[in-house]
Amino acid sequence: MFKKPALPPPEQEEIGYTQSFVLAKGFITVDEFDALIGHDNTKRLFAQLSADPDRPDVRPNDAYLSMLGSMQPGWILRVLQLFWPDPLPRQKFLELIQRWPQAQYEGTSILMDGLALAVQGQGIPYTRKTIIEFVHPGPEGTPWWQSIPEMCATHGVQVKYMTREEIEALAHWIFNPNLSG
Repeated sequence: MFKKPALPPPEQEEIGYTQSFVLAKGFITVDEFDALIGHDNTKRLFAQLSADPDRPDVRPNDAYLSMLGSMQPGWILRVLQLFWPDPLPRQKFLELIQRWPQAQYEGTSILMDGLALAVQGQGIPYTRKTIIEFVHPGPEGTPWWQSIPEMCATHGVQVKYMTREEIEALAHWIFNPNLSG
């Protein structure tokens, strides 16, 4: 009845293309990693990259080049840059305000209450997250995926493999309202 639109080839994939998340089929464990089952039955592994706070010489471009340069031809790695809601800074500031000593004057009390209301009424701040998505090609891809933390650490980039719950939150954030069905 309705013909599904064809996905573009990976080398022509458009920025912001979300169909692979929308049509995801659930989760599976690949070796010790949680993976999203893609619309095309591929197993997609995810990791979050971040700067090592103890290293002043972080070189993310070199880390990306190391990853891409060590991949086999035909493997697919996608780098996602997302702006993710981060309520923690606002919440911490609100907790700090609430621990301030009680104001002795009415004007100061009104100012402190106004500050608390302003902080509560502000929109949630966003932080940028860098996520990599690797389409697992089979058993030959596992050693490469396992080597990413060491590969990136030499350039001051930390790697955290994403759990099923984190991948689901990512998919929800990108677009998919219901991944369980």
